[in-house]
Amino acid sequence: MSLFDPLDHQRPLVEAAERLAEQVLRSRADEVDHTAEFPRHNFDELAKAGLLGMRIPQKWGGQGADIRTAVMVIERLARACGSTAMCFKMHCEAIEPLWRLANDEQVEAFVKPLAAGKLLATTAISEAGTGSHTWVMQSYATRAGDAYDLTEVHKGWVTSSGHADLYFTPILHDKTAGVGNYTAFMIEKAAVDWTIDGAWNGLGMRANASSPMTFRGQLKAHRHRLGDEGGWQKQVFPVFMPFSMITFAAVYLGIAEGAFAEAIGHVTGRTYGDTGSNLAKLDGIQRYIGEMRLSLDRTRAFVMAVAAQLDADGAADPRHLIETVCAADETALEVTRIAMNIGGGKSYAGANALGRYLRDAQAGSVMAPTDDMIKLRVGRISLGLPQF
Repeated sequence: MSLFDPLDHQRPLVEAAERLAEQVLRSRADEVDHTAEFPRHNFDELAKAGLLGMRIPQKWGGQGADIRTAVMVIERLARACGSTAMCFKMHCEAIEPLWRLANDEQVEAFVKPLAAGKLLATTAISEAGTGSHTWVMQSYATRAGDAYDLTEVHKGWVTSSGHADLYFTPILHDKTAGVGNYTAFMIEKAAVDWTIDGAWNGLGMRANASSPMTFRGQLKAHRHRLGDEGGWQKQVFPVFMPFSMITFAAVYLGIAEGAFAEAIGHVTGRTYGDTGSNLAKLDGIQRYIGEMRLSLDRTRAFVMAVAAQLDADGAADPRHLIETVCAADETALEVTRIAMNIGGGKSYAGANALGRYLRDAQAGSVMAPTDDMIKLRVGRISLGLPQF
């Protein structure tokens, strides 16, 4: 038994994710990467498997999965298709604060349909004007009685843009509210006007439709607001941030595992025509494989330990949470780079999927929170200085 095997209560969802990854996602991963087509078919299959509502409690029709299960599910999907896994991760992180904070109307309107796989959600947080400073929002709404006018809500990179039905969005509840004094909303696409403000043409994660968007219209306080007005820091962020960080780590860990498996397939299937020698028998190749496996196991142990603490205690050290993201990002970069070296000319020529894994891995270091920003924050925490 492996240290990382799912437990009995985790196994059904993890095995369902493994089957979908191998039978559905993998066969279309290169195609959607090439065309930058949003993988709608994959999400239809995820809905049928009950995975879109995996964290929602069973009383509302979900699976009631723990965080470790969610991490393993996302990681398994990322082994086959990084774009699908990232869109799925964003869906899961968007609905995490929703089901935790939902009022009765929101349970009926959003939580139960999400649990049934009838809606797709995503997050719309980062803004073009603030870049990796994701804690700074400039978009704002104007209070109008029991509603909010979305006066200036421009979001920079919205995964699943235009394809999602719900957009988890923190904004200033008025223009003068000040940094950190935000209100969280579930923007219902059918209830507002929206535009996609630019095409997505990423180096990697090419099928995740991460375009900038603008939202205009009016939201109802009781139906669309999460928690209290100005409740971002005390109510919403504490339940959103931990899940967001640990599932970012899951995506990049999965990309690294996918590249490792691709490299194994290459070296065990490649034989020199002149000598008949198999690549896997070379000492240098064996060392490369061992180096990748060590990096993967080390990072997996850290990520799963933090996930276990979240399940046990409902919280984890913020430093450890952000470190999981950076650790998984850097592992993905290291493993995909070594895998490309192993794959040589075949990988460079696109004869296997290693080039896609390499490009997908690049997103981790520049996607907010960037690795540089994480290291800055870890350093400040370690020195006893303010993080921001």
